[in-house]
Amino acid sequence: MNINYKQVETLKSFYGVKLRGNETFTELLEIEKKRKKRKKKDNSKNGDVFTNCRDDTCKAPLYNNTSQSDTRYCIDCL
Repeated sequence: MNINYKQVETLKSFYGVKLRGNETFTELLEIEKKRKKRKKKDNSKNGDVFTNCRDDTCKAPLYNNTSQSDTRYCIDCL
């Protein structure tokens, strides 16, 4: 991870998370990991990355199996 801890100490928030001022380096890494995970999830909502159904219980592949109403889901889910 590429976190400049000295620079982060001067910030009031880090990736939108309000800082207490006494975060450990490990906590900052966790914030960054969550942000990357959230960003990846947001990209998949835009149709950039996802290849499986967005339904948590399904996860079927979407190749030639997408719903007409919402292409993020398979035919069976919508």
